[in-house]
Amino acid sequence: MEFLKEFKDNNAYIVGGAIRNYILKKEIKDLDIVIETQSGNFLSIIKKLSKKSNIFPLDLERKIYRINAGKLTIDISHTSDIISDILKRDFTINSLFVDINKVKIKTDKNSFILKLKSDDIKDITGGVKDIKKGIIRVISENSIKDDPLRILRAYRFWATLEFKIENKTFKIIKDSKVLLMKSSPERIREELIKIFQTDLSAWIISNMAKSGVLFVIFPQLKLQLKCAEVYYGKGGVLKHTINVLRRMDILLSNPQKYINLPSEIIEEVKNDISTIKMAGLLHDIAKPHKANVIGDRLRFFGHEEYGGVIAERILKNLRYSNNEIRYIRALISNHLRIGNLAYNNIITQKAIMRIFYELKEFTSGLLILSWADHSSYISEKKLEKSFKIIKEKPFFIKTKLPKTGIKKTIRFLQVVNMISKNYSNYTSAYNLKPVIDGNIIMKTLNIPPSKEVGLIIKRIINLQIEGKIKTKEEAIKYIKTLKMRSER
Repeated sequence: MEFLKEFKDNNAYIVGGAIRNYILKKEIKDLDIVIETQSGNFLSIIKKLSKKSNIFPLDLERKIYRINAGKLTIDISHTSDIISDILKRDFTINSLFVDINKVKIKTDKNSFILKLKSDDIKDITGGVKDIKKGIIRVISENSIKDDPLRILRAYRFWATLEFKIENKTFKIIKDSKVLLMKSSPERIREELIKIFQTDLSAWIISNMAKSGVLFVIFPQLKLQLKCAEVYYGKGGVLKHTINVLRRMDILLSNPQKYINLPSEIIEEVKNDISTIKMAGLLHDIAKPHKANVIGDRLRFFGHEEYGGVIAERILKNLRYSNNEIRYIRALISNHLRIGNLAYNNIITQKAIMRIFYELKEFTSGLLILSWADHSSYISEKKLEKSFKIIKEKPFFIKTKLPKTGIKKTIRFLQVVNMISKNYSNYTSAYNLKPVIDGNIIMKTLNIPPSKEVGLIIKRIINLQIEGKIKTKEEAIKYIKTLKMRSER
């Protein structure tokens, strides 16, 4: 990287995460470089760098610039005093710095490789000690007040580094949690994504609930705490929600062990992991709204569809993209469908194809959510013992499935696995289109535009899924039979 030489002639320092990861012997994908200089001189340095690299402003107000080098990034900022800059940072583990002239920097395709002497690392906050002890500690009591997003960053480092939040820091976080809403929704979203990309997401979400931080971001989830405790025990629906996330953590850390998804679909799922986990977090968001006692049972009719509506509002506020919102809403609104199939001994290809047609590429995410939802009803120990039987062919239902228990769970997971195993047999439904359009229907039946036209198109699609209609001519012949029936 030729442009790195530009920093050697200035008072430049590598600070923060790169030095922390160097000590931990972890991959370094980002460099944070701070130049000790005045604003005018800094901008002239940026101008020189722009002639040698693709540099762009990341935060114009704070004069932070970024260079993308393939999968690696370099963030560049300036300060008039490096010590005061360090003391304004978030946690001790991110406060280490080293003169760039003391470091040899190489790169491979996926990471920066640093060579330096430990004695050259400057530590003015006790960061090295906290790294070795695995502790997340704020640099000052004002750290959270200065940037409340650091509340979520603490949980994210807990997840990614498996460090613990120090008691005093945890108290500051708990007492300051309402300040989090001063942070931009985009920044909150990015931290949540990073938490969901780890195998500890359920553990972190659980601890965010204990501190109340979770309910600052998702106040609707607080309603779950006392809802349906008769089913789920203390913690109600929220306890179930966190168990579902835990099952996702287990499944996605070793998917082949528990589910027969094709390898290419597993890769797709891993790319969408944070989106699917967000669907898991919100999948029962509407249960408190739809809870009703019917007969002697507590029921939640319609919670899946209404949950999709609530989730869309939440996700828009968090600045999720339209496609991410469509994905998550589709999973939530349909999360009971595969379970409903499992009550039947004979599961038709038509029923499965209809799911693939309606959800298309989102179907893989639905399988993951369904698996996690159903497996959450048995303990991790029982799940571990059952990993072979849940991949077998669905067992025959002699009379009917019990309302609860491991037998019901096994049957549900076997059905999820059966669909997963034959995934490629159903993907033709992704691009299925009606062989005729509404204009032909209206002309053939001599009717105006109406809801009836849409219903007829749905019927034709269903018949195409069943293989009973394959051509335009067969569709028109079918429509004419509808006309004959209506004239009788």
